[in-house]
Amino acid sequence: MPNAQAPVPVAVIDIGSSAIRMAVAEVGPAGARTLENLSKPVSLGQDVFTSGRISSETMRECLAILANYREVITAYGAKQVHAIATSAVRDAANRDNFVDKIFIRAGIDVEVIEGMEENRLLLMAVESALEKTLDFRQVNALVIEVGAGTTEITLLNKDKVELSRSLPLGSVRLPQNLTTTRLEPAAIQRILKRHLRTILEDLSRELKLSDIDTFIAAGGDMRAVARETAGEDGAPRSRVPRKDFVELVKNLGKASPEEIARKLSLPYTEAETLYPSLLIYSIFLAETKAEDIIVPLASIRDGVLLEVGQMMSGARRSEISRQVLNSAKSLGKKYRYDEAHALNVAALSLRIYDELQKEHGLGPTERKLLEIAALLHDIGIYVSPSSHHKHSMYLIEAAEIFGLRKSHKDIVANIVRYHRRSLPKPTHIAYMSLPRADRTIVAKLASILRVADALDNSHQQRIKDLKVERRDDAYLLLVPEEAGDLSLERQSLYAKSDFFADIYGYPITIRQASALV
Repeated sequence: MPNAQAPVPVAVIDIGSSAIRMAVAEVGPAGARTLENLSKPVSLGQDVFTSGRISSETMRECLAILANYREVITAYGAKQVHAIATSAVRDAANRDNFVDKIFIRAGIDVEVIEGMEENRLLLMAVESALEKTLDFRQVNALVIEVGAGTTEITLLNKDKVELSRSLPLGSVRLPQNLTTTRLEPAAIQRILKRHLRTILEDLSRELKLSDIDTFIAAGGDMRAVARETAGEDGAPRSRVPRKDFVELVKNLGKASPEEIARKLSLPYTEAETLYPSLLIYSIFLAETKAEDIIVPLASIRDGVLLEVGQMMSGARRSEISRQVLNSAKSLGKKYRYDEAHALNVAALSLRIYDELQKEHGLGPTERKLLEIAALLHDIGIYVSPSSHHKHSMYLIEAAEIFGLRKSHKDIVANIVRYHRRSLPKPTHIAYMSLPRADRTIVAKLASILRVADALDNSHQQRIKDLKVERRDDAYLLLVPEEAGDLSLERQSLYAKSDFFADIYGYPITIRQASALV
């Protein structure tokens, strides 16, 4: 473990749809100091978004770039290398082969991340970059980044994530009728607007974009706009007035890629996709009431560096974990859950989890997964009260919960699946397809959730506090006498505690006490 006080060199690599970028930085308690930034264009997006695969030629090109990056990493003495791949690699049919070759040829272990993970890392970077100039608690903000393969959006209402989406649309991945023919800018705009209208209508069902007063646009294309619209001092703007941006997009729509490259001093490959990218930004901007665009100096690599710094220094993890719960609660509200019941079951689940720490041996990550599962265990009632545990499971699997990786979402969905009725069986494909370690986590947490749910079977929150005592032949749940008549809760616990007894070795019963010591 490195000395928490001594900055150490760290490399972060982002394998994107149109470029492979690397940042080398010294990371320590005071933050990260960038030593070098590298970027090389690649054709990953063009390959994958047209054929579904990474071509052999592009693969060789990427491997050569990453081998050169490995030499730079070695020269700086960076022992920690964090490499991520986004939409193009994520969607490639031969992604496993590609990732394996990178590890063999360049010695770099690549993590292919989901869109929600991209949004989480980007929001970390944006909040850090703007912490001294913007109070997120006072605004309704849209954070958007248009990439080559996806458009990432996160909507925050007074610093709470209300919606997060990874849309399969970018400056390279355009609607099919834009990629097959060469069209005039006006035609491109019409087709893109038509394509986005459906997306915007879907978003408007969950949140009014017209309520957005703060428009935060990340990404290299917007930084190019900030440079182009610089003030008299020549410094790039951190805020671009709406009218200036609209005028610039209008003018660029009349220019060829060669003219854009000269005007904005960009490589041709970037100039070629700039107009579609800015057009997507402008269509979203038109739906809001924001008067300007905030352009932070933030990227997904900055988010990774922030997280690495927190882990190395032992500091408290980012408040992004709080946003995961906000997103889960928003999902619950979408499906009209019984909020009081969900919050109480979550609180009881966490109390039992903490009381049984020595028995289950799990950590803070699993504790958070239990809390999310407890909040969402009943959302399937929206579909039907009958078999609602199964409905809850597939609603969670289909949902996008901000900051929750797919592997963790699979765990949460399975915990919810077993909060009532049958226990896991070899015939349950979703459960058996989990890695063995994750199946163990599901079993430990689902058995706790079954107990907590039984303790609020009446949905009246009679039990709000408890203590767990280990006796010779059972676990004893001590609850306050003022909880009153608990005959319904006792009956429910008797029916649902079988899983708990299987996992923890002893049955669990309720006893009321005058005081919990």
